[in-house]
Amino acid sequence: MLELEATISVSRPPAWALRQRELFDQMANAVDRFVADYTGPKDEPFWPPANHVGVDGFDDVVEGFYNWPLMYSFVAAHRFLDRARRVYEAALERASNTETPFGHQMIVDEFEQCRDWFHMGEGNLYTYNMGLAAPDDETAVDRAERFAGLYFDDADADNYDGDRRLVRGPMNGSMGPDFCDFSAYEHHPYGADYRWARHGLPWRDLGFDETTDLLDPDNEERLFEALNERCSKGDIPLNLNITSLMTNAYLHTGDDRYREWVTDYLAAWRERTEENGGIIPDNVGRSGEIGEYTDGKWYGGYYGWSWGGWHYVGIGPTIAAENAVLLEGDREYLEFPRSQLNTLISNGIEVSEDDVHSTLHIPHKYGEAGDYHYDASGVLTEDDGEVLWRDGWYEFQPHTDDPYAVHLWYMSMNDEDRERLRRLRDWGTRDWKRVDPRAATKHGDGHEYAWLAYLDGEFPDYPDRILEATREHVQERLNLLKAEGNKPTTVDEDYLRNRNPVFHKALLQLTMGAPQPVYYGGLVMAQVRHFDARRERPGLPEGVAALVGDVSREGIELTLVNVGCENEELILQAGAYGEHRFESVATDEDDIEVGEGDGDASTDDNRRFDGSNAIRVHLPSGSRLSVTAALDRFVNDPSYALPWN
Repeated sequence: MLELEATISVSRPPAWALRQRELFDQMANAVDRFVADYTGPKDEPFWPPANHVGVDGFDDVVEGFYNWPLMYSFVAAHRFLDRARRVYEAALERASNTETPFGHQMIVDEFEQCRDWFHMGEGNLYTYNMGLAAPDDETAVDRAERFAGLYFDDADADNYDGDRRLVRGPMNGSMGPDFCDFSAYEHHPYGADYRWARHGLPWRDLGFDETTDLLDPDNEERLFEALNERCSKGDIPLNLNITSLMTNAYLHTGDDRYREWVTDYLAAWRERTEENGGIIPDNVGRSGEIGEYTDGKWYGGYYGWSWGGWHYVGIGPTIAAENAVLLEGDREYLEFPRSQLNTLISNGIEVSEDDVHSTLHIPHKYGEAGDYHYDASGVLTEDDGEVLWRDGWYEFQPHTDDPYAVHLWYMSMNDEDRERLRRLRDWGTRDWKRVDPRAATKHGDGHEYAWLAYLDGEFPDYPDRILEATREHVQERLNLLKAEGNKPTTVDEDYLRNRNPVFHKALLQLTMGAPQPVYYGGLVMAQVRHFDARRERPGLPEGVAALVGDVSREGIELTLVNVGCENEELILQAGAYGEHRFESVATDEDDIEVGEGDGDASTDDNRRFDGSNAIRVHLPSGSRLSVTAALDRFVNDPSYALPWN
């Protein structure tokens, strides 16, 4: 392992470094108070309440602390990991004793009984983050293998048909895909109008068009019947999220059967897409036939083109392609999500914003002609105010909320993918060089384009601004905690998520040069990762701050500052899972090139070392080291293994 030493003294640490360390401490202190006030005597969440019957909500509970193990992997503060473990185990136990309408529990064998992978993708983020935080945790490894095992042919759950390479239901889990009943899922506690009033009815043949018609019990019942007829069986693109479950198991074990599952299942969806003329179908029957339950139509499936549109359809192709690239190193897999984005762009409409700029409005949905009658503010409309429909495509709007184009560029580092991001820029409402402290959603999104502007050198204040905005978010949550004083007056499945004082997005961007993972089940994809070498644990050593100043096809620029009182040692790893390799490294004082050599850090001006995925950095107290590293990306077998192992 190449060794570097910081020799530049810092009499006054940069503001970003101090803010970063203060933010780590602020959040670490916050989780203690959070657990004390918002969970019970055994750290159990207050939801579900006693005698609750339902199938929905476990993922929302886990979202209240899912990112604490991820934060531990940044900074190695044990409170993040210890509190997360305790609350998760208590949440599992509580949900394992909560009934569903089907005569079994909400959680069976520690896994959701039968849910869609929009929600299970969210709920399993905790599982994936535990791999980064504690890869030697035997319970985490066991769960990774058992959960992935639910989707093999020999599993009792019967979720997967290996011969046809399809998942047998839009909802699936530890009890299999046959407990999908939309009247049980939608009616209690929401009612049909809850989801459909916001997204619009996906079909025009039910005898009613207005979502307000769902207030009529007969119409509501007809909708549930149609959902069960058309959407309770067969495969949908969201099931591609299961590739993260498989990739997680591979990162723990290195067992090739998980890798092969990912590539085989992804290949099946690419074949269906080719069969459908290049557009991914949103429903496939158990026979393998596209549109088997929708009168042959490739649209109209659950979470499909006519319901949630690209926001939901794009999740699976993006996540699965990322996982395949990580496992195989072949960036050709990215052509799958790229082709879908290009289809939308080719059907887009330019809208002039001023004399210089125009914003591309791309269609997000596809369906039958007709009046859709739903709230679609911000989308293009006809002269009569109805949602614009053209050649089947509708809901034309700027591409501002979906992270898929960002992830496509990040994985490829392709100039064309980067240019696509610029073309998708919303000149009407989104300022790329601005941080909005109010932009805090459960996804942690809202500032991807500001981060890109920083990487392009257009927004140099971004690190200070985003760290300050994150500090404000944490303080708002602490103020709420103080005002409530203890258990909230109203407790629902979202109460922990809406009070979680831990925000990780800015720290992913700044310390690891990484975007927020796709929230609905994506894995962390990063340029570099840090480990505390002296204490042999994940995360930055105490008192050390990191700032990635550039991410490009060539590699990264990184600055490390030790603002603490002790000398520290850090291991810098290429990639979140050691999947990259350092080709060359230039520091403040000299260059180090990959080549034949004995790996020692001599004093020659031109030092050489064998390409490695890890570098040891010595950081005396009050020192700084700037590193420019060229990366050979996705060339190593990825693993959760710690670098000293």
